[in-house]
Amino acid sequence: MQANAFKTTRAIVIERPYRAALREIKLTEPRADAFIAQTLCSSISTGTDMKTYRGMQHPEQCYYPLVPGYETAGIIVAAPEENVDLSRLPESARKLKVGDRVMINECRQYGDVCAAWGGGSEYTIKDSFTTNDQFDYMVKIPDNVTDVQAVLAYLACVPLKGIKRLTLRPNETIVVIGAGMVGISAIQELKILEPTLQVICIERNAFRRSIAEKYADLVVSPEDAVKKISEATGGKMADQLMECSGNPEVVGTLHKYIKDGGWEEHDIPAHIHLQGDYPEKIIFDHYHRWFVKNATITMTCALRAGCKEQVLEWISEGKFDTEGLPIEVWPVSKCKEAFEYLEEKHEDVFKIVFDWSK
Repeated sequence: MQANAFKTTRAIVIERPYRAALREIKLTEPRADAFIAQTLCSSISTGTDMKTYRGMQHPEQCYYPLVPGYETAGIIVAAPEENVDLSRLPESARKLKVGDRVMINECRQYGDVCAAWGGGSEYTIKDSFTTNDQFDYMVKIPDNVTDVQAVLAYLACVPLKGIKRLTLRPNETIVVIGAGMVGISAIQELKILEPTLQVICIERNAFRRSIAEKYADLVVSPEDAVKKISEATGGKMADQLMECSGNPEVVGTLHKYIKDGGWEEHDIPAHIHLQGDYPEKIIFDHYHRWFVKNATITMTCALRAGCKEQVLEWISEGKFDTEGLPIEVWPVSKCKEAFEYLEEKHEDVFKIVFDWSK
């Protein structure tokens, strides 16, 4: 089918805060280098998408009505002609063809609504106008990886980018705060990359703590965290920490969980990496509790080139587990109810995946 045959599509649209609907929207005019993909599965991000649903995004980022989402998998239904220049893409993406199953992910432009990351549409135009090709090109899904697993792979790429900022040393202790999809992914990836690490997860929600227990060496509540981390490290505390909760109130207290250090030339200080997407101001605790730690603080957002390929390979090889994750599969026709359900249940729901055939 020719790319210019796609004029409209069904999409999940957040019309205004706390109101979602499945309806038709206009697509942009495909460029000569456009791939068109049909979504088979997508998901609601309990962080970014629910912030958007609640009206918590800053106005310079998006406006209503908008298409949320970035966790999508599907099949290519149209591709560029052979003589079209695709040098903007990595070689693997240039070789994609009609019929390939792919991670689709973001779309930055639609015809008549805002693309707030824009993954929640049935048909997606991926071309030099609609896509950030630095990292969000489409990636072919291995045959033994399911569509649902490919949807889950996207958020696993986010902490992987952050982990690249850390130096993973054998036998160190790393604390991961938050046991949503980003936090659970970070725990698994840390253990894949350096199996000798002791990974401790701090999570306030009992349901999510039960999920983290399948992956972390130790899971604790915030109330017990200082005591338990001290016991597990012989009083040293954490060498490094990844904050994956997205809760701005947590960031200012992280000094409690990390080791002292950085006083001598070869005395490596603690490293804190901020992986959360924070809707409000981050306020640090009293400065005297921080500066004596000499800690390094870094932050990242989104993902980097190569992350999708790596996560899909780990899933294909059985190294990254998705079977232990409580996924709820909903028909996309119930997207309005799904957003309302997540708003009511909050952290007691881990992940909703939409089936676009229903």
